[in-house]
Amino acid sequence: MNKIVKDFRPEGLAAQFLPRDLQVKVPDDLSQWVRRPAGHYYCPLMFDVSAGITVNILHYPKPGVIGRHVHDGPVFSYTLEGSWYYPEHDWVAEKGSFIWEPPGEHHTLTVKESMTAFYVMHGGLTSLDENDKPIAVDNCLTLLGYCAEWYRDNGFGEDHVKQFVR
Repeated sequence: MNKIVKDFRPEGLAAQFLPRDLQVKVPDDLSQWVRRPAGHYYCPLMFDVSAGITVNILHYPKPGVIGRHVHDGPVFSYTLEGSWYYPEHDWVAEKGSFIWEPPGEHHTLTVKESMTAFYVMHGGLTSLDENDKPIAVDNCLTLLGYCAEWYRDNGFGEDHVKQFVR
C-alpha cells in the first residue's frame, strides 16, 4: 500500500524552525532504560527543551520512594501497570488511573510493590527535606543531562539522547 504523505509545514523560513514529529519505541529490555539513584528505571520519551516539558515512563520493579518534592508546573500521569500513591492523599493510582497534579503541591511518590507509569511534567521539581526546605532541583534540562551522561557511560554513545530532544 502506497502512502501519500502531505507536508503541512508552511513554506519558507518558518518551516525551518518547526521541529520534526517524534516516534519512540519503548524498549522492553530494561538495560536500555536509564537507572536512577532511587532504584527505579526512567525511560525518556521526549525533552521539549524550549517549553520545559519532559515526557517519560517510570518503572519501579520493586517497592520504592521518590522523596518528598514539589512541582512548579502541572504533571499528568497514566498508570500502565501496578500501583503507586502519595501518603499525603487518600487515593491510590492503579492500572488505568489518570492523575493530574497541580503546581505547588508537596507529595512523596511511594510504590508498595511495583509500578509503571507514563508522565508528562511541565517545568521542574524541587526535592524537599523533612522540613520542606529545598535540597535539589530537577527540570527538563537537568534530566536531559543526567540521561545523556547515563547513555554515554553505558555504551550507547554521545548522541543517543539527541533522538528525544525537541
